[in-house]
Amino acid sequence: MNLALVGTGQMGQAVAAVAAEGSHEVTARFNSDRPLVDAAPAALEAVDVAVDFSLPSLAVPHFRRYCEWDVPVVMGTTGWYDALDEVQALVQHHDAGVLYAPNFSIGVAVLSRAVDHVTGLMDEIEAYDAFVHEMHHTKKADSPSGTARMLAEQLVDGLERKGHIDPEAQHQRIDPSAVHVSSTRAGTAFGEHTVGFDSPYDRVSLRHRAKNRRGFAVGALRAAKWLRGRTGLFTLDDVLDDWLED
Repeated sequence: MNLALVGTGQMGQAVAAVAAEGSHEVTARFNSDRPLVDAAPAALEAVDVAVDFSLPSLAVPHFRRYCEWDVPVVMGTTGWYDALDEVQALVQHHDAGVLYAPNFSIGVAVLSRAVDHVTGLMDEIEAYDAFVHEMHHTKKADSPSGTARMLAEQLVDGLERKGHIDPEAQHQRIDPSAVHVSSTRAGTAFGEHTVGFDSPYDRVSLRHRAKNRRGFAVGALRAAKWLRGRTGLFTLDDVLDDWLED
């Protein structure tokens, strides 16, 4: 595949390194020195799929260009999900191909499936209270992470006794109907996510810890290969469904 790399930070560099090992070529690069929003459609003419790890504030402007220019995109940027309805309308209007995920680790996709199964059981056992904790490096742009929000929303959807997530520090008793999402920013941690169920007797935890950025890059490129030739708004769940079916 010919790829456009949008965002050449640490994740972008990891994608470029993994792409170079396979049959993929990065034929266009965009960053703060060469913004995509200033580019002409011809800059992406020979691109099969764009891989975007840029900034939350740029996600929607980038989506507009991908959809208008008929360039499929794998979007790894988070922090824009409140504009999901607008992006969905763009995809439908232009018959575009968009795949987004808060985390492109295959292990996180498996964790998400496990959370759904365990939550179904815990919904019947009220003694267990659910929570999410995540840790990332100090350069992480958003807090909590998109992955942590996704996991917490799964808990809200699956537990009758939970009605909303609360990502803020608690300075008083927490609302029992809230799923508390806590975050740590320290050092160079690639990403750790824990979904816990705590009772007076024990604690059940599901945990994913990334060892490096390579796992995210591999997942993003596999998603790009899957997206090529498809139109619609997809997530990594759609890719995983296909892999499991095969």
